[in-house]
Amino acid sequence: MTSDTSDLPAAVSPGPNDVDSFPITPGESSVPRPTALSNKLNKVLAESYADSDIRGALETLDNRGIQNTAETRRQLRLEVQKEVIDCNGKIVEDFGKVAEVRTLANRVE
Repeated sequence: MTSDTSDLPAAVSPGPNDVDSFPITPGESSVPRPTALSNKLNKVLAESYADSDIRGALETLDNRGIQNTAETRRQLRLEVQKEVIDCNGKIVEDFGKVAEVRTLANRVE
């Protein structure tokens, strides 16, 4: 097997940061250090899609017709943040009602 990469596009051709570009000194491992991208990829691939939470999240994305673009990711993040804020607001409102009932109950006693 040869290492001729002249047929590969520039994005695939080995660059100056590739492990094969540098000589390995004694005591160094020939295994490349993980990058942020490889760590993220490994995490995604290690997820179990049999998990009901993961399946539910994927179904929600599918039902919303989400396309994987920068704009839709931004919009999705904003929508999810708004849903979380609204939900937290409802919880605070409910706790306020509980506190009000307790205050009234203490006055009655």
